[in-house]
Formats: sequence, C-alpha cells, structure tokens
Amino acid sequence: MLRKIFPKTLLFRSLLIVVAPIILIQIVVGGVFFDSIWYKTNRGLVRSAANEINTFLALYPDFKQKNKTNELINIYKDKSGLIISIKKETQQLPSVETVKWYSLYDKIVLEEFTDKIKNPYWHNVRFNSSFVQVLVLLNKNEVIEFLVPKSKIRSTSGRIFALWITVPSLIFLFVSIIFLRNQIRPIVHLSQAVEKFGKGQFDSDFKVSGAVEIRQASYEFEKMKRRILKHISQRTAMLSGISHDLKTPLTRLKLQIELLNKNQKLNSLKEEITEMEKMINEYLDFASNQYSEPAEKFNIVQLIKNLIDKNFKKNIKIKSPKNLIFSGRKNLIRRCIANIINNSQKYAENISITCRKMKNAIQINIDDDGPGIADEHKEKVFRPFYRVDKSRSLKDNNVGLGLSIVEDIVNSHGGTVKLLNNPKGKGLRVSLSFPN
Repeated sequence: MLRKIFPKTLLFRSLLIVVAPIILIQIVVGGVFFDSIWYKTNRGLVRSAANEINTFLALYPDFKQKNKTNELINIYKDKSGLIISIKKETQQLPSVETVKWYSLYDKIVLEEFTDKIKNPYWHNVRFNSSFVQVLVLLNKNEVIEFLVPKSKIRSTSGRIFALWITVPSLIFLFVSIIFLRNQIRPIVHLSQAVEKFGKGQFDSDFKVSGAVEIRQASYEFEKMKRRILKHISQRTAMLSGISHDLKTPLTRLKLQIELLNKNQKLNSLKEEITEMEKMINEYLDFASNQYSEPAEKFNIVQLIKNLIDKNFKKNIKIKSPKNLIFSGRKNLIRRCIANIINNSQKYAENISITCRKMKNAIQINIDDDGPGIADEHKEKVFRPFYRVDKSRSLKDNNVGLGLSIVEDIVNSHGGTVKLLNNPKGKGLRVSLSFPN
C-alpha cells in the first residue's frame, strides 16, 4: 500500500525526506503556539474586555444618579478605548447568530461573553473591520451599546507567527529543490548514458560530474564501456582475418574443381564448398561490428513499405499509422525486418504486418499463415545455426542465422523479439518491441 503512495523518482523521494520533517516540525510548533499562545492569549483578552463591560455596568447606576454618565463614558473611552452609547428607546435585542464550526475565534468570544456578562446581551463580531459591537439590556427601556476595538481583544501575533513559520520554510524548500536537482542531475545523465549504451548509441558528450559516489559509478561505467568496445573491435579484427584466411583457400578450391570437373563428377563437392562459403559470409555478417553505424531518427513505417516494394512479393498487407518515428540504426532495422519477411515468405503464402505506438514502445507484429514453429523450438531457433528439421530445413541454402541476426539487432536497440502463434489461426507471429 505504501509503495503505491510513495513517489517513484529519486528527486521526489529526496524532497519527501526534506519536506516531511519540515511539515512535522511546523505541525508540532504550530500546535504548541496555538494552544499556549494564540488560544490562551485571545481568551484572556476577550475575558478582560467582558470584565470591563461588567465593571461599567456595575458603576453605571451610581454615576447615573449623580448625572455623571458622560464622565464615566469618557473615562472608559480614554482609558480602555471602548466607545459607549446609551440608547433610551425601547429595543429588542437581535437573535443570536449560530457560530460557524470552523470559526474558533467566534467561539471564544461567545463563550467568554456568555460566561462573564450576566445581563441579557447580543454581540456582533463582524460589525466592521475595527470594532466588535456588544448590546447589553439593562431594563426594558435602556440598552447600552459597547464598541470594543478588535485590537484590544484579538492578538495579531498569530498572523506574524504564520508568516514566520511558512515563508522561511517555503524559501528553504525552494533552495532545497534547486540543490537536490543539481545533485540528482548527474545520476539522470548517467542513467541516460547507460540506456543509450544499452541501445548501441554511444554518448560521446557524457561528462563525469556530481558527488564522489556518482563520479565513481560514472568512471566505472566509462571503463566498462571502453572494455566492451575494445572487445568488439578485437572481434571484428579477428573475424576480418578469418574471412581473408578462409576465403582465399576456398576460392582456390573452387578454381581447382572447375578445372578438374570436366565430367561433372565433382558437382557435389562444388556445392559443399559453395555452402561453406555462404555459411562463412553469413557468420561474418552475424558477428560483424553493428555499432559502427550511427543512430538516426527515421519513419519506421516508411522504411517497411519501401522494403516491401523493392524486395518482396505483393502478398504482404501492412496496417499501421502514417508515421512512427524511431531512433536507431536504419540499415540494421531494415535487415532485421527483411530477414523475418524472407523467412515467412519461404513457408507462407500470406503475410500481415501491424505497427502501432504503445505507451513507451513501438510494436511490430509480422504474421504469416505458414506451418509455424512448435513451442519446444521457439527459443532454440534464436541460436546460431539451429535448424528445425521439418518445417525449417536447409531450404534455399539457409544456414540457420536469420533469427539469430534478428535477435542480435533487436537486443542492440534495447528491444525484445518473441515468437508466438498467429492469433488468427494457422501460422507464426514474430513480435518486435522497440523502446521509444
């Protein structure tokens, strides 16, 4: 369950490690501040204002008898900031409004005024932006209006605290994101270089950077890449020498046989030498250096259509979008598709090719209506020189390297090749998938 919730990328996981403690600290500090400072402070201020109202109500009858009501009102205005007015006309107090559940300050005012003010009263916290209105009923003909300054009963430290706790955190978070991106960028570049190398695309612009551990991993990758390229280069040089050494005596043998084969008695030997020469040529093609060709972007659908038009029969149907842009070695992809179609045409009458764009890949399915391949042979046919005895024999001088070359080309592009049964019935499906 937690794996589905947690982020997948290293950047966001690192941010989670940074952000989670910050949020936790803010929650703890905010809770402590709210309980010990904001809540208690505001409740004390409202209680003090309610006590001042009670004091005025207690003093008012004596001052009223001495006709010094205005003097008392002015004293409160000067000393406490309360604006007080006496309303002599008969009034009914408005009905008390229901306090919203989320308005904590309104609840504090209601609780304290209800607890401290013993006379019937009504208050309006939203009278205006500066004052809270309190109406107190003394008798049926007299209502006293108190305008209590909000600055007197409401602490402004909450807003300041909120700014101090959020703005610096956001600034630190922004700085952390910048630093984390800079630290993770070398890992991203290394993974991209590894991915390109896996597809046979050599990134000559890759530069070692980042922390010590990342630099060490990059150095080791570069060493591994050089060893692999050196091995491929040595193999190519060795096979070139083998090609020269074997082709020369084979050519001499063919000439000798032509001179001695006057009665056509050496035709079988001539065919064996021809087959041996073909086997050597195909083996050299199979083991040749595929990485010498640079990668390029091309329309793989157009490549398949041109290949069919130039080299194969017309009993091939293709179903695909108009454009599928793929990045790879064009000639190798052409040879891969050609090998599959060539094998299918040897044993089938009809061929259907379907190309489609998947989420992160290009899929090519080549279906035929031939005899197919038994399940026990589907993995073995990718081995060099492996032949299926009956349906896949030495027909047309096939030496058993076609599918081996296909698999080698597909793997060099980071893709996969699968042999499946034709879902439409009789035949074989060759499914190619290339990352894109």
